[in-house]
Amino acid sequence: MVWRLDLVGGDAIGAADNADGARLFCAVGLTPDTTDGRASGHGIVVTEFRTGGPACRVPAPTSSPGLVLGATVALAPLLDRTPAAPDGTTRFSLEWLGAAYAGLFGLGAGVAAAAAGSRRRVPAAALVVVAPLAPLLVAPWWSRFLVSTYGEPAGLLGAAWVVWGLLAVAVTRPDERGERITALGLVVAGGVVAATAKPGFLPVGLAAVVACALVTVGSRAWRRRVPGLVAAALAVGLAAAPVLAGIRYQDDLYVVPNTHDLIFTAILPESGPAALAPLGLPPAAWQHSGEHFYLDLGRGIPGWDATVGTRPVETRAVARRWIAEHPVVLARMVHRGLLATLRPEIPYLVSTTAGPRTVSGTLPVPDVPEGAQRMGVTFAYFDRLPGRWVPPAVVALALLAAAASVVVPRFARRSTTALGLLRVAGVLAAAAVGTVLLAVLGDGYVEVAKHVWLASYLLVVTVIVLAGSAVVGLSAAGAPTWWPGRGRGTPAAGRDRGRRRWR
Repeated sequence: MVWRLDLVGGDAIGAADNADGARLFCAVGLTPDTTDGRASGHGIVVTEFRTGGPACRVPAPTSSPGLVLGATVALAPLLDRTPAAPDGTTRFSLEWLGAAYAGLFGLGAGVAAAAAGSRRRVPAAALVVVAPLAPLLVAPWWSRFLVSTYGEPAGLLGAAWVVWGLLAVAVTRPDERGERITALGLVVAGGVVAATAKPGFLPVGLAAVVACALVTVGSRAWRRRVPGLVAAALAVGLAAAPVLAGIRYQDDLYVVPNTHDLIFTAILPESGPAALAPLGLPPAAWQHSGEHFYLDLGRGIPGWDATVGTRPVETRAVARRWIAEHPVVLARMVHRGLLATLRPEIPYLVSTTAGPRTVSGTLPVPDVPEGAQRMGVTFAYFDRLPGRWVPPAVVALALLAAAASVVVPRFARRSTTALGLLRVAGVLAAAAVGTVLLAVLGDGYVEVAKHVWLASYLLVVTVIVLAGSAVVGLSAAGAPTWWPGRGRGTPAAGRDRGRRRWR
């Protein structure tokens, strides 16, 4: 990850602003160091900012990306000795933000290694550390967002912390109290960071809460459930208020575009004209099926002003009720969202950075089907993608494997570590599906590749964890009884034989 960023050489790669970045940098008083004062529309990643910028038009709520950015801005004078400008403003670079995120990733990996580390289980501990990092080191599709003004990098950080914590739980025993409590702390921290990064990442936080509630620490009757339940309650208590504030903030800014996109880019294309009347739209509105809100701001669509334009909240409720009453439509939407996870590159958000200089002029933004304003182009592109079966297959395999690990407890006698890894894979797959579900219910198929970007990372990690579980299970099956991870030869196996435990 760090070598791809090249954080000190001015050659970082990032993710260009699509005009949403102002929601984050205005909250900490930054302004783009460009001739037009904007971070978007230049065809490059604007990395240079100045302090002393204007306040947000709508006050931004507390969020994990805002806290990370604010802390980095506060530390900026230690990173750059450039004197302040005559107007009193100072320089800030997104490369410093990328370095801060890289340090937080390193912190999570270190805590996970400490929780999982043991001379008796070096291979399993290596899997714990490597699984969340491998996708970031192999491809820039996720790590480049660390140099950006989006909430995505905080969601990615939180998801990685959750994975590290769950994997540490999977390779430890309940009687290793210190290790498991440390792992629980990492899951809680990751869940809170991901859930408060943006409303669309709430499923990662919910998965963390459920997983915490199932973890056992110690072996004394009901007491072994207490630490996990306390951790789950702590995560909810820390995240609830920021999450609700983030949802209100999203509605204040985008309830009309989001409602339009849900209806015209998702429900109508998947349902056909039958959905028009229940949504309060006349038959003539069908001609605009598949149109992005920003194509023409809803102008010229029959019945739009009386529904989406003036009653967006009520219209959205009716739209979601229609989806709930038609599960086939919901299944199609989730399936198409899963297909979008095959393209986490998001090429219309270019990665070229401007370097440490003021930006003047623009470069062309690539025209790609993932960013089309008519969904027919996007649908045709997704329908031709190779490997369309992979995301649904990964989800199905992970969920079935996790379910099997619960209903077939005798398997735990072979390798409790492999059992725990299967359950972790199930949790990650569920979080990925939840992220896809919120993405398509929140904004239809508009920028769907970006909205399911974190789900693509979770699915890749799920594959790594499933593979690791297979390796650990096969190794234990062919090893002597004293082999690390083989439940029959461990002291806890005799005590806990036959119990259904979170591993």
